[in-house]
Amino acid sequence: MKILVTGAASRLAKAVAVELGKDHELRLMDTVLVDAGAQAQFMQGSILNPDDAWRAVRGVDAVIHTCEPPPDLPMDTLKREQMMIDYATRGTHNLFKASVEAGVKKLLYAGTLTIFNAYPDDVYITELWKPFPSPEIGEIAKYLGELTCREFARDYMVTVTCLRLGRLVLEEEVKGQKPDLMWLDLRDAAQAFRCALSRDSSNNVWWTNRWRLYHICADIPNPKFLIDGAAQMEYKPTHNFQANYQGGLAEGTR
Repeated sequence: MKILVTGAASRLAKAVAVELGKDHELRLMDTVLVDAGAQAQFMQGSILNPDDAWRAVRGVDAVIHTCEPPPDLPMDTLKREQMMIDYATRGTHNLFKASVEAGVKKLLYAGTLTIFNAYPDDVYITELWKPFPSPEIGEIAKYLGELTCREFARDYMVTVTCLRLGRLVLEEEVKGQKPDLMWLDLRDAAQAFRCALSRDSSNNVWWTNRWRLYHICADIPNPKFLIDGAAQMEYKPTHNFQANYQGGLAEGTR
């Protein structure tokens, strides 16, 4: 399968490229130059430019939109925040519109579980719970991008999958730290995208079947976010921060 991955400079996109690079043909895209290695093609451009979006999706079978903000955002706070919103909304629209016109049937999006921060930690949250995103720009931008994706599933015969990712870390980086109920190892996030690529509901007449949300985080004791839905697409996290949950480190996490 030939796959476009946006946000190539981000840690998430790099983890996805490592996970998928051996089995798929990858095209990586970002606004700055990125070393894609020998196993991937790199394209410099911005999804805010419809022509760049069109060139990026030509000839691909699936799009993985990390919606990670480009590294060359303006230094000015107001302009920076405006561009983050623009990138997640208009940029996502440009990318998915070009994908639909190019005949791409599988569209994947990286959302965020931080839209549930308003809920206490002693609840068990599934995909059926109502998000309460805060005004924090990174959080609200991701959520607006998610809503943009949902409308493409409603209006077009394409498979759209949103993975609401936890807080991205590497297990070895947080060794010895107090556990976080939202931790997600980057390698497991990449695995989730591999699982989601198997979804194919583009011919289903019900848009609710073409659209799917999955919560993606570690498999931990007393979780806040339930991952039973993701398990149905064979998502099985292997980095579950067991060392952090041993002894006194886990005390008071719920």
